[in-house]
Amino acid sequence: MGERVEDYKPGDVPLEETEDRRLFCKFHYKGVLTLLLPIALAPILLGQPVMACRFIYMTVCLYLFFILNLMSRGAVAFAYVVLAPIAGITDSAKVCTAYYTDLILLIYGCSFMAIMVQVSRLHEHLAFIVIRFVGSNIKTLQLFLVAVVFFLAFFANPTASAAFGIKVAQAVMVEYSNSGILKMYSEEKRFEPGSAEYPTFPVIGIYLSLCYTATLAGAVSPFVNPNGSLVDAFAEKLKIEHVMLIMAGPVFLCLCVTILWIQIVFLGLLGGSVKRQLNELAANQNGFEQAIKDRKEALGPWNIYCKLSLAMILLTFIVMHTRKPRIYPGWDDISPDIWSGLSVQSLGLIIFFTAIPANYMFCRYYACRQPESPGTAPSLLPWKAINKFTPWGDILLLGASVCCVFCAKESGLYKAIADAISEPKPGGFLQFLYGACYGTLFTILSPATTLCKIALPVMTSAGNNFALPFATALHNQFLLPTSAPANTIVAGFGNVRPFLFLLAGIVPTIFMMIMITAFTWIFFDSALPQND
Repeated sequence: MGERVEDYKPGDVPLEETEDRRLFCKFHYKGVLTLLLPIALAPILLGQPVMACRFIYMTVCLYLFFILNLMSRGAVAFAYVVLAPIAGITDSAKVCTAYYTDLILLIYGCSFMAIMVQVSRLHEHLAFIVIRFVGSNIKTLQLFLVAVVFFLAFFANPTASAAFGIKVAQAVMVEYSNSGILKMYSEEKRFEPGSAEYPTFPVIGIYLSLCYTATLAGAVSPFVNPNGSLVDAFAEKLKIEHVMLIMAGPVFLCLCVTILWIQIVFLGLLGGSVKRQLNELAANQNGFEQAIKDRKEALGPWNIYCKLSLAMILLTFIVMHTRKPRIYPGWDDISPDIWSGLSVQSLGLIIFFTAIPANYMFCRYYACRQPESPGTAPSLLPWKAINKFTPWGDILLLGASVCCVFCAKESGLYKAIADAISEPKPGGFLQFLYGACYGTLFTILSPATTLCKIALPVMTSAGNNFALPFATALHNQFLLPTSAPANTIVAGFGNVRPFLFLLAGIVPTIFMMIMITAFTWIFFDSALPQND
């Protein structure tokens, strides 16, 4: 993961001292913006309805702090706990409950699974398999990983596929960096002394390809949410086949646009400094194959730890796929009165992983064979590694984004929008466009699954011409780490900052919004009955 600078100690000066007062903005702009932004945005509080405007003011301030990197992510994440009760929006007990939803526990489980891949060194073995297929071509690597993640996300779960994919991608990037064909980390000064290094543009391009692909695969999958929640919201009018029909065209077109855009911005497809840097390092490719062969031999053969980890990963994907597929009964359908959510499948397996020893199989004792190493057997997933590698701040921030959806409902924002849209009765296409725009806006801030459960039931009162494109536009989850759990995983493990999500996601977001508006209008303008 790169070398760390010397640990920062309290009392040390994190920035160099200077007598040049003209450098005030360079050194202290974060503190100044933290004070000025709430003052500059204060006129929002004068709007109507009062509670909705208070929520908008609070949310705009917090997300600007996050995007501009003015405060640490963990500090920003707890803001709703303090500000929502003070603003009179809702009780603090309800706010705290909203932070820990089923979705947040899912991302805990997927993060722990990724850590198991890392500590068992399974990702290093898989990296050599990937390199065997793609060689040293980073664009071919992008396409290969996109195909693998799309398959896993379509059949199992986008968050889990992104967690698995980024660990393999990181191992490949380490091998590329050790071979000298790219630089894995930039020399940019970090936000906090001693924090993780920032990856370079080519590495960021690979990481973002993973989470965007996972999101797009989930948009056309009958097996994963939020499609299941969309079908439940339109139970009498929409089937899972309809959702797939709406999303098929936009998803596959947007996937091509996303890959192309990431190659242009991050992989130097059309030239620029990134391409020049990659060309300068291309001379090191001559000894690449021999270097990879030497490191593979140094790693050694697959041990039982790696084999068990891979078996548990496959078991995880199988359990996720069979939980509640919409096209045939799953294990969650056995008890129709009790719902086993995403947290059951992920955390249940994690508990199982911590109980399995890492250095032998149970059958070895029955075969009168000793364990591979003497002494006590460590767990397949050690808790010490979980504490060390889990991106706690990013997960807490995703919890804040879930709480954002809840607070928006409590403030009356969704009802105000639905009433405003339904009253003028604009033309059909215009309502479709409004729905797609609002759906995109809200899913930039918060995950689609939560919006489907909390916001969509309120938005359906505006009519199907608004609610349907609003619902399908919730798949448009590109612009922030809080837009989707897969984005959170990549931002946390890959140390990708929010403004890079904005840079990479702006074109896919606009393109997807236009495609969703067009496809929902073409296929369902006359097919769906209108609310009175």
